[in-house]
This record gives sequence, structure tokens and C-alpha cells, in this order.
Amino acid sequence: MLTPAMSQYYDIKKEYDDSIIFFRMWDFYEMFGEDAEIAHKVLWINITSRNKNALNPEKLAWIPYHAKDKYLPILVNAWYKVAIVEQVSDPKLKWIVKREVQRVVTPATLNLEWDNFDNFDNNTVISITYLEKTKKYWFSILDLLSNKWQIAEFDNFSSLEKELFKLNPKEVILDKKLFWFDDLKQTLQKKYSLNIYYFENSWDSEVLLKNHFWVKSLAWFWIDKLNLWIEAWALLLNYLTLNQKNSLSILKSIWVYNDLNYLKLDNQTIKNLDLVYNFLTWSEVIWTLFWVLNNTKTSMGKRLLKSSILNPLYDIKEIQKRQDFVEIFFKDKILLSKVREKLSYVSDVEIILNRLSLDRASPRDLLNLKQSLISILEVIDLIKNYDNIKLKEILK
Repeated sequence: MLTPAMSQYYDIKKEYDDSIIFFRMWDFYEMFGEDAEIAHKVLWINITSRNKNALNPEKLAWIPYHAKDKYLPILVNAWYKVAIVEQVSDPKLKWIVKREVQRVVTPATLNLEWDNFDNFDNNTVISITYLEKTKKYWFSILDLLSNKWQIAEFDNFSSLEKELFKLNPKEVILDKKLFWFDDLKQTLQKKYSLNIYYFENSWDSEVLLKNHFWVKSLAWFWIDKLNLWIEAWALLLNYLTLNQKNSLSILKSIWVYNDLNYLKLDNQTIKNLDLVYNFLTWSEVIWTLFWVLNNTKTSMGKRLLKSSILNPLYDIKEIQKRQDFVEIFFKDKILLSKVREKLSYVSDVEIILNRLSLDRASPRDLLNLKQSLISILEVIDLIKNYDNIKLKEILK
């Protein structure tokens, strides 16, 4: 006969059968059955059993709750989703402690969980929908660092694949209707080693988006008549909302994906030039153009540099504007040194702000945010006091 706590566990596992359950029991996160076996193999932790005298004792593995930041990234980076189950009622009360899933951690949302996660790469998650009648694909793109949410349309899989290579998303959400598309599955998993999750939107897509943005019509976003665009957006929103147990109010708007201002680079060009990935050394950093140029002081600067390399400017005026900006710092080494010193105290503000909006910020995050804002204001003062009109224009 199951104990009340194990009954809770099995009810939760039934609902989150595709995730490893971190089941909070006092000062530990416990994992049972197949989850315990996976934890034993991936985390190298001991496996024991619950109710050892029973005919079929339940396999058990556990970690201290304060060690979550150590073990959670290992599991997620090994392509496992992890559902965090916490105690939500007072354990001192006589009846059984109530437990609920607080969130499901996936590759794209790991940086919202782990305070020590130094991630300068993009944290892009995408959803893909497809219409057999038109043979077109719709691509919803969300960067969970900048919170920029976009949509793109592709006439064929080849053009979609090229954009996939540049975006290098942390995870891909496929409409369940695409489960039988073996070519798509093979490309995403074997060629690009992407994390794929199948999902079915449980809401009316248009209603979901209207409720999220608090609007009566989607005409404001120029998508009220574009049903498949709406489906692609809603699929991703519903997936993240259910996993994060949050309304995601940080997502304020949506855009149509536009790369007209950038030079288009195909997969072979990115590979052959070793722009951000060295295929000889199988390294994302060493001996690449990004590795040579990267002397940035912040994670946000690293992401901007990598994005600029993969998306070279196309507009000559914008190129000249960037060159003028770089020239100022190139000629004035004292100003450059002062700005770089101030930037060295700037933490990843984008990640901290996201944690704040999701009520997951730690005291350390708040202290880092305070120091970052002070340093940013000092950089602005340096530029204001510098006698150069072009440099001051940047502040606008």
C-alpha cells in the first residue's frame, strides 16, 4: 500500500511523465524508479531503495536540496527535463505536506534557475508549425535573455534549416502533428543535436494571445488574419507558461522576423570560415573569429559580439556609424581603459531582470544588479564628460 507522500509522487509523475521529478522531502530532493536509475547514471550518485523489505522495493536516489545548483545543470545538459516539486504547506501541521510542481527546467530556462550559470550564448527557444496544404513552415522564435519574440515564415525546409544553424536554439518545440516528420526529426536531432519536445496547444490560440497581451484584437500586432502565425506563437507561449507556472508578463510584444538589414550567411560559409564554431577542434570557442575578437567584459557584450559576427551589417551607413564609434575608443586608450574597468563590474542584467520578473531572484542577484546599475551610470558619466559629439549621440 502506498504512503500518502508516494501517492502524491505518482499523481505528479503521471502528469509529468516526460520529466525527471525532483520530489522535495524535507532537506532532500528524492527521485524514484526510472528517474532514480537515470540520476544514478548521469549524476554518479548512489542508488538505494525505499521499503527494502517489500516484495518490489522502490528504487531511490536523492540529493541535498542545497546541492540543486550543482546537479540540475548536469541533468538538463544531458537532455532531460526536470520538474521541481516543492513543499507548499507548513510541514509542522499534522496532515500530509502538500507538494506541487513549481516549474519544469529545460535547456532554454536553465539560466533562470542557477545563480552561478555564466551563459554568454543565446538562450533561444523556437516552436515550429507546418501546413501540409501550402508546404510552408512557421517559426516562432524567443530569446529568453533579451525577451525578443518573433515569427518567421519559410517556403521550404531547406530555408528553415539555414536559419536554424544560425540561431542554434537551446530547444525546439514541435507541434505534435509533426511527430511523423522523420526528415525534420533526423535533421534537428542528428545533424544539429537539438533538444526536441513535442507539444499540443491546449488553448484556443487567438484567445491565449489576447489574454496574454490584454487586448481585444490582435490587429495591433498585424497578425489578426494570419492564423498559422498565431498558432506558432501560441504553441510556444502555452508550452512555456505551463512549464514555468508563470504568466510570462516579461513578454510584452511580438515582431515579424526581419533580417533585411543583415548580410545572409549560409551554413557552409559559417562553417568554412570558423566564425563561431571550430569543426576541426569541435570547439565553440577556440580558434574561431569569435575567439580572436572576444575581449568583452560582460556576458551581454559576448552575446552581442557573437550575434554581430553571424549577422553582419548590410547597410553602409550603419557600418560607418559602428566604425566611427570603434575609432573613438581605438584612438583614446585612456577612455577605453576606464570604460572597460567599469564594465568589469557589470553582471548579466538581462538574466537578473528575468529572474526578478519571475520572482526567482536571490539576494546575490539584487546585489549584482545594484553594482551593475552603479557601473552603467558611471560609464554614462564618462561618455557625457568626453568632448566628442558622435560619442554623445550614442546615449540618445
